[in-house]
Amino acid sequence: MRSWDDQGIAPELIAVNVSASQFKNGSSLDQFFARTLERLRQLGVRIAIDDFGTGYSSLSYLTNYPVSRLKIAQELVFGVIKDSRSATVVRAAIRLADELGIECIAEGVETTEQVKFLVAAGCAFGQGYLFDRPLSAERMTALLREKAARRPWPQLVRAAR
Repeated sequence: MRSWDDQGIAPELIAVNVSASQFKNGSSLDQFFARTLERLRQLGVRIAIDDFGTGYSSLSYLTNYPVSRLKIAQELVFGVIKDSRSATVVRAAIRLADELGIECIAEGVETTEQVKFLVAAGCAFGQGYLFDRPLSAERMTALLREKAARRPWPQLVRAAR
């Protein structure tokens, strides 16, 4: 990030993952993490719940921590076209994020059909193989240079057009 900033190509946003197991309820560290996350939020860091709807993610995180983004799990996004139950859960998660006033990001977006579904459901952000594969630092640097010379990163709304 420092290198990209020095080159004048730093992205507006960068994600850093923290293990969900650090936020398990009942942990003696719950109050410590809540305070730490609040201090980070005050510095301008946006907190996201990753893989929402699976694993360690919990609805209580939405009330206990200063969350600004909800990332819907790839497993749920994968089924939105063929499985009505997955589609219902994803629509509910998008509505929940909207009512809480937080951004919603769909993970694992691989098809334009998924994009159309997500946009119709009200989700404006996505990540996945449809947009690109995981990148090395070198390839990301090249993309950041291209972006600096062109246009902003795509949102789902633009991708659906």
